[in-house]
Amino acid sequence: MIKIAIASLVMVILLKRVSLKDISTAFQSARMLCIGAALILLVPNIYIQFFKWRYLVRLLKPTVTNREVFQSLLAGFTFGFITPGRVGEFGRAFFIKDCPWVSLLGITFIDKLFSLGVVFFWGALGLMFFVSRQLYLYTLAPIIVFMVIALIVIYYIMFHPEVIRAFLYSINIILPFRDKIKLVMGSLDNFHRRQALNLLIMTFGFYLIFLIQFYILVCSFDNARFIPAFWAIASTMLVKSLLPISLGDLGIRESAAIFFLSKIGVHDSAAFNASILLFLINLLIPSLVGLVLVLKHRLIFQRNNHKPGISRT
Repeated sequence: MIKIAIASLVMVILLKRVSLKDISTAFQSARMLCIGAALILLVPNIYIQFFKWRYLVRLLKPTVTNREVFQSLLAGFTFGFITPGRVGEFGRAFFIKDCPWVSLLGITFIDKLFSLGVVFFWGALGLMFFVSRQLYLYTLAPIIVFMVIALIVIYYIMFHPEVIRAFLYSINIILPFRDKIKLVMGSLDNFHRRQALNLLIMTFGFYLIFLIQFYILVCSFDNARFIPAFWAIASTMLVKSLLPISLGDLGIRESAAIFFLSKIGVHDSAAFNASILLFLINLLIPSLVGLVLVLKHRLIFQRNNHKPGISRT
């Protein structure tokens, strides 16, 4: 309810800046071919996420089926939709059979870490692009140093999984549920630098498609040069990731998009509409499909647990 309230409040504030008339006018004059192209990009978008998740799951369960992976991925969309920062995507772990869910949480964390690393990389470059146009060198230098150090730390951890294992081992003594912590650490046994490089390439591929998809949606409502728009969109996604406080990031993503895209001459209504469509295409549609699978899974689980002679495990 708090997340819904925050999303509603931010959207109300936005609609005072961007009138409903401007939004409606922009939709009426939208380039439907561009919107269709962005919708088609949902297919490679989902496929790369599926391929990436299957790659990780097979480190723990080589016999996992494509159907199982796909259902798990879509269920993660549904749980991620209702949680800030999409942390609900960790719910994927409960839809892979015959594999310790705690271990699956470990590789889900790795997946989220790499996604955050890529978002931070492109977003940091985007912010430097905008900040460099507003600040003097002596003001800009500390910001650049901070971002470079943060990127080095993040990518060092990403390419040295043993650092994560060592950290978990060091705190395992003082944590409860030690057996579960050991399972999480065990999920990293087959994850080394080669796997890290493969995962990073897949994550970069997915994110580039995502940014291009956003750019195409912006072009559906207004003209925008690719390079400045690319950095504006990358900055938008970084800010959205750093402020996961509303339902489906509604309002936060739109506010950031309006702020950054307006700096390069894109109308507020175009930025707002592109952001809303991105939300509908990439999050709402997969979440609704995942909801059907979650409800189906729950019905099957309840039916099995009410059968005589079957105990709940």
